[in-house]
Amino acid sequence: MVNNKKQKKEQENEDIKINNAGSSLAEFTRRELPTEEEVENFEEYVREEVREEDIEEGLEEIYQDDDGKLVDVRKLEIKKKRGFLYYFFLLIFLAIIGGGAYLAYNYSINKVGLSAKEVEFKVSGKSEVVAGEEFFYTLDYNNNSNVAVNNALIEVKYPDIFVFIDAFPEPSAKNSTWEIGRIGPNESGRLMVKGMMIGPEGETGAISATLTYMPENFSSEFRKEAPFTTIINDLGLDIEFDYFKTALVNEKNEVTIKFRGRENNYLKNFRITLDKPENLEITTLAPEESKVEDVANYANIRPGVWDINEVVSENRFLPVIFTFNEKNEDKQELVFKFAQLTGDSEDDKYLEFHKEQIEFEVMKSDLNLTLIINGSRQDQGIDFGDTLNYSIVYNNKGETELHNVIIMAVLKSDFLDRTTLKDDMNGREKGNTITWSKEEIETLAVLGQDEEGTIDFSISMMDIGAIEPDKKYEVNSYAQYSVGRSDEDEGSDEPDPEDDSDNCSNTIINRINSDMTLDEAVRYFSVDNIPVGTGPHPPQVGEKTEYKVYWEVVNNLHELNELKVTAVLPDYVQFSAKNRATVGTVEYDSNTREVTWDVGRLPVTVYQASAEFNISVTPGEEDKNKIMVLLTGTKASAKDDETETIIEKTVRAKTTKLSGDDIASGDGIVE
Repeated sequence: MVNNKKQKKEQENEDIKINNAGSSLAEFTRRELPTEEEVENFEEYVREEVREEDIEEGLEEIYQDDDGKLVDVRKLEIKKKRGFLYYFFLLIFLAIIGGGAYLAYNYSINKVGLSAKEVEFKVSGKSEVVAGEEFFYTLDYNNNSNVAVNNALIEVKYPDIFVFIDAFPEPSAKNSTWEIGRIGPNESGRLMVKGMMIGPEGETGAISATLTYMPENFSSEFRKEAPFTTIINDLGLDIEFDYFKTALVNEKNEVTIKFRGRENNYLKNFRITLDKPENLEITTLAPEESKVEDVANYANIRPGVWDINEVVSENRFLPVIFTFNEKNEDKQELVFKFAQLTGDSEDDKYLEFHKEQIEFEVMKSDLNLTLIINGSRQDQGIDFGDTLNYSIVYNNKGETELHNVIIMAVLKSDFLDRTTLKDDMNGREKGNTITWSKEEIETLAVLGQDEEGTIDFSISMMDIGAIEPDKKYEVNSYAQYSVGRSDEDEGSDEPDPEDDSDNCSNTIINRINSDMTLDEAVRYFSVDNIPVGTGPHPPQVGEKTEYKVYWEVVNNLHELNELKVTAVLPDYVQFSAKNRATVGTVEYDSNTREVTWDVGRLPVTVYQASAEFNISVTPGEEDKNKIMVLLTGTKASAKDDETETIIEKTVRAKTTKLSGDDIASGDGIVE
């Protein structure tokens, strides 16, 4: 059948003949063009050849060879089918071409763009420092690419509170510029800048470093920035001011500045400057002329400027004596500035690290009144039930005698127990005032120039009751006076308690401390009559008995800070790790034998906190027929957030009598 088909095709294409013997291209082209029917027959022949025989891939080009030239039609060449090896080597060739293209692309990226991505620059250092503490900033740069960079330059902007000390390597200019130059491929480097920060506690300083560079064979400049922030979290100094808030015109007044260095102090010397108002005269005083104990080592540079030459861990005092020459306003403020010199050259400056603003009531009066409570002229905290001891010191500072002087003490508080008033001068009570005139104190009839006297009395605070949030838990106290014009006057009007003129003394506010209480119990049975102890009770010689200690702190009025409960165990009492606390932690120091419940902050919303732990005792023969002390006296200490006063509560020693345990209580004598 195949032969028949072949004969048929040969018959259909009999007019298409190729002379292999001597045909030429000219002869081929002079033949008549095939008819449409002949073309169709030829195409059918091609299709049949591909489909049936699959010998040749087809006629790809009839009139042109692979180079685009005319073929020699006298020859018919049959191409062989490409085998496995051809495609295998073709795949390898294409892989080589693709890999080369990828490497070329990657190289192009490295040459241009990766320097902006792969050059790293960062600043590191201490995030918190103490004022004056020396530390380092570290500037690291790293070229992670395979391309070098040129013209590398690092510039640093320091915060105003930063003091430059040294650097490695040395900067090129102004302690802030480093010309790095060339950074090779995969090359890194580091700068170290040494300095310190001087400023107020809580002040933040931000350093800003910039790296600029240009990749090789590239015309654009790249820029990287690296910031870092450091905060001054501590001054390393304790600074306090003690002064009398009321100042009389033309009278010498004193402010005492107290300071001491903490364990982490770096400010060994500094300058104190007083911004001097026009109506203020400052008395220059050398250290040896001061009557103050533990006077500071200082130099009086000029009126209002003191250089402190030494700071030690003990309290030192700087007395500042001044006088208001006239009264410009009722209240006047004085500003003291503390600053540290940044170096030894003339270009160095003082950096301020502390500022204190204190206010005085400036009074122009003929009679100088000074109020003192419990030995102090300052505001202070007091407890419920405390006794307040008052002293009113009066002194005629006028140019003439004062006649018919009346002195009044004003005590404003809802918590004074008026029945406890003790007054040897028998002043007249009325509401919240006590008044003395010449009827009670004869010298008040005529008070000569520079003549002075003192009125003493005392009154107690009420015991604690129910806390009422709308009340002021304080005592507001001051004194005031009035005078007559002559001896013929029978007297004068009593001073008005609400008068705020120059006839008043200083005002003292005694804020009532929070009502913190500490309760302690040592138990063998809980309040629910469940055994919480083990071993014999009363204790027996040679036998171990274990008890549970309960601590409870109750507080309602003010928030407490730094709350801590401590107890020291006797040598024969052992601490057990069975402890628990609703707030804070209970810890035991085996070296000091001290049990500490560290609460920290206790807000008024948490009015009650408790802790518990176990202790044990094993009596010896020497303890037989004795009552053993289990706790020597526990103490609670906290700082009142409102009054800023340290509150301390102590409970009595606890013994094996277990006075707080109704079931296990007894004589507690060791058997």
